[in-house]
Amino acid sequence: MSLLRTESEERKALIEVSSYDVTLDFTLGDELFGSRTELAFDCRTPGASTFVELIPHDVTSIVLNGTVIGQSAVRDGRLWLDGLQEHNVLVVEASMAYVHDGEGMQHTVDPEDGRTYLYASPSSSSAGRIYACFEQPDLKAPYRVRVKAPEDWRVIANGAGTDTRDGLHSFAETKPIATYFFTVCAGPFAVQTGEHDGISLGIYARATLAERLREQADEIFTVTGQGFDYYHRVYGIRYPWGKYDQVFVPEFNMGAMENPGCVTFRDEFIFPGRASRAEHLLRAVVVVHEMAHMWFGDLVTMQWWDDLWLNESFAEFLAQQCTAEATEFTEAWVDFSATRKNWGYAADRAPSTHPIAGSPAPDARAALENLDGITYPKGASALRQLAAYLGEDTFLAGVRNYLRAHEFGNATLHDFLQSMSAASGLDLDDWSRGWLLTAGTDVLAARVDGDTVTIERTTPADRPAQRPHVTDVAAFGGGIELGRADVRIDADRTRVHGLDLGASPKLLVPNATDRTWAIGALDEAAQRSIPDELPAISDPTVRGVVWSALLNGLALGTVDPATALDVFDAAWPHEEVEPLLEAVAMFASLFMPGRYFSPARTPSALERIARTGRTVLELEGISDSRRLTAARLVARTSADVSLLRGWAAGRDLPEFLVGDDQFRWSVIGRLASLGEVDDDEIDSWQEKDPSVSGVLRAIAARTRIPTEAAKAAAWARLTSSDRPNSHELSAVAANFFGHSDQQFTRPYVERFFEELPQLSGTLGDMLLHLLTREGFPVSVVEQRTVELAERALAGELPAGVRRSFVDGTSSLREHLRSQERFG
Repeated sequence: MSLLRTESEERKALIEVSSYDVTLDFTLGDELFGSRTELAFDCRTPGASTFVELIPHDVTSIVLNGTVIGQSAVRDGRLWLDGLQEHNVLVVEASMAYVHDGEGMQHTVDPEDGRTYLYASPSSSSAGRIYACFEQPDLKAPYRVRVKAPEDWRVIANGAGTDTRDGLHSFAETKPIATYFFTVCAGPFAVQTGEHDGISLGIYARATLAERLREQADEIFTVTGQGFDYYHRVYGIRYPWGKYDQVFVPEFNMGAMENPGCVTFRDEFIFPGRASRAEHLLRAVVVVHEMAHMWFGDLVTMQWWDDLWLNESFAEFLAQQCTAEATEFTEAWVDFSATRKNWGYAADRAPSTHPIAGSPAPDARAALENLDGITYPKGASALRQLAAYLGEDTFLAGVRNYLRAHEFGNATLHDFLQSMSAASGLDLDDWSRGWLLTAGTDVLAARVDGDTVTIERTTPADRPAQRPHVTDVAAFGGGIELGRADVRIDADRTRVHGLDLGASPKLLVPNATDRTWAIGALDEAAQRSIPDELPAISDPTVRGVVWSALLNGLALGTVDPATALDVFDAAWPHEEVEPLLEAVAMFASLFMPGRYFSPARTPSALERIARTGRTVLELEGISDSRRLTAARLVARTSADVSLLRGWAAGRDLPEFLVGDDQFRWSVIGRLASLGEVDDDEIDSWQEKDPSVSGVLRAIAARTRIPTEAAKAAAWARLTSSDRPNSHELSAVAANFFGHSDQQFTRPYVERFFEELPQLSGTLGDMLLHLLTREGFPVSVVEQRTVELAERALAGELPAGVRRSFVDGTSSLREHLRSQERFG
């Protein structure tokens, strides 16, 4: 039973938590672990009743203030407590079940060496699967933790380790933290240690990644140190959590989690093969994103889940800024424009769009539904606008005041805006109403009006809002910047001052520095000019904004896919900013074929994309990272079986890719899609690469084979697993519906909408939402798919599944509209 907001308010008014003392025993086998919780709390109304969250396998004993409580007090995931005193001590001993879907105490076995790894992932409503607790964000308390584990294991927790004897690990008491930040990681982890500015640092990963960890630790330590220096300067408050460990764990459902003192990451961030600069940049952004939370989210925590956006939006904003200003990855904002913002624009035009703030979260699980492109990049863009609106110094003064006023406590959007108003002297109600409390994205179009330029702002008709934009506009001709001017847009038509064109521009780019959240409109004349203009524009941010306008124009039905492909052919080989190069390549190869291009037109589109990739691959004097991006593009799109076979065997490859298992699997995956490899051959490749990555890549390749037998086997794995593995299921879901195998997958479209929701009884909410989102048959661009989705939406669905179906159906309609108009 998910905690209701009304219940959390009643419980907050009744009790105050003093401390947790948690002991976990990981020596009981592969199914269960022991959990003992001693919970001290005060009750403001003695004699009252309340409950703690507890989802045990079996209860050993429950004692409240010295009185034994019967097991019948545990019902529907709650332990009910009656007759509370002013000061209370609850002691619960139980055996708990390990989980395999990432929501609770995750148990994972590395297939490469058979060794076990554990980590606690409480999410918003799973802490009760690990220990007895008051599971809501505004009942924070200090933790003392002890863990019994096999003697050859390392154990990492929020607090620093203080003692280890006979396999019993003890940890220092933490500062007050919320239940969803509690974690323990245990297993035969490899470790690299360091120190920065008096802060003890540790980086952990599976033993089979020890060599890779050793090779990559210096870069992670460097980014970590740069992050600490930046945040100490920005926040004006030293890191408050003692030591700082970063644990790269297997089968993690999220990208990372900001547990104070013990951040957990997907272990794919310890790169198993050659990685592009874009991948290194992404890892740096994620590292400093989680670090930003140590203050904004951990030190000051939201009062309830409806303000989760503030934690994530702020960390997203500061992570981009920190990466761009404090690390070697100065192109972070360009990457944000090309990748993160386009994710957000798609979310904001979907029927499931919602305001950045103020979205109702009636229960704890509902919070997870809005962890999307609105909460992250749109929220970050709004905060970037707020900084521009108020001025950087004033904005930071407000942030520091907010943190100092609420440190180790909880706060709300109202508290944040109060701090900003106090720092600036401005009433921010109107700004907040337009930016934070109203959904939708404005469209900006720049027009030449005589000898002046006018910006036309169009707000969504069904969500009118007054959003001021602090931004700019730039004019180009022959790739040369003819002029640029700052502009503050607070009306539907705004005349731009200070832009002396001097010549007739071929291309006008509103929001050229990408400071605001708005889609740039491209008329037909501008679209015709882009193949010539874009390759010659020297400013990478402008190039990113133009690409974004093209890609969103595809979705809005204002840009012909053939035009976008012409631009790709003309401009992509000249792109030198590698994250932008990679972002455009991913969109061109994964989203346009079979979606914006019909099945009949897809083979020729793929051929052109592959040819462009080979053009870059054969250029002289380019970086290995650019060459890697080009090689991956060719591997995803080429139908040249002879070339792909040679690459799989290690022939005719760039030298740096010889022996790279990850690249080889990309090639094998494409051969599988073409029907050129079978199960036996995939088995032989997996024998050469028994790693976790190899297992997942092999599953993906088998799923992509275009035969009835392969699809039947993959579907059975997805829907009938007795012991589901989250990453293996994700590998099946993400690769099941392709654009070239529809004669075999079309019968499964109806089954997708009928059978996937039924997995809610066996899979966690987060995993099921992930599978239905990644597996949605968005490439089967047919009216029948829309009708089946609508039929499913007319019935009862788990909340996360409904959100996936709504968003997937919206994308399908975009693809259908484009194919009908331009196909």
